[in-house]
Amino acid sequence: MDPNLKIAIVEDNADLRALLIRGLSNAGYFVKGAESAEQLEEIFSLDSFNVLIADVNLPGESGFDIAARYKRQNAYLTVVMLTARASEEDKVAGYESGADIYLTKPVSNTELLAVIGSISRRVIAQSVAPEILLNLKSLTLTGPLKTVDLGKQEASMIKALCESPSFNLPYFRLLEICNDDLDEVAKGGLEVRITRLRKKFVEAGVEKSIRALRGNGYQLLVDVQIVLQ
Repeated sequence: MDPNLKIAIVEDNADLRALLIRGLSNAGYFVKGAESAEQLEEIFSLDSFNVLIADVNLPGESGFDIAARYKRQNAYLTVVMLTARASEEDKVAGYESGADIYLTKPVSNTELLAVIGSISRRVIAQSVAPEILLNLKSLTLTGPLKTVDLGKQEASMIKALCESPSFNLPYFRLLEICNDDLDEVAKGGLEVRITRLRKKFVEAGVEKSIRALRGNGYQLLVDVQIVLQ
């Protein structure tokens, strides 16, 4: 548990909001709650946060829109959607709006604390992460161990993931970058490309680089600096 991890919650159900705040606060986290997008703006104006837990069905601006807006403002913010909307379409919409984790209600305090604990470990790791450079001119990836050569499409995929609001892209967008057809055969080929790309990150000295988003696409897990010369 990282006592420095700061969590914001936007949930319009007062009882549930209080329950979430109490459970996370008792675990030692710094937590603030809001019932709407307007109140969320107020608490973000007073402090910076590492995690945003958002319901979807809110008065005024929806949780999806809130997630997208805050991710544009801070790509390092981890967004957890916590909602009763459990359809595949809703989950895809959540991830495309910038959610890093999508949880469906009801969720136990034990599971939520496990999720926040995982986020906390990632935030700590990122704070001491080594510098990783993507050189678009030489098509190379430089990590703590060495510099490795990249193919043009590999460099383009890393660049696109870096520039996406939440470091993730759906399958179809990555297939477009690779100039592939949007079918299952091409999807399988993309998985092979991602596997090769992960191996290059490992060769450069980065163990965990890209993760699959179940049924949706891929997410870059490390901060990559882009250089043009």
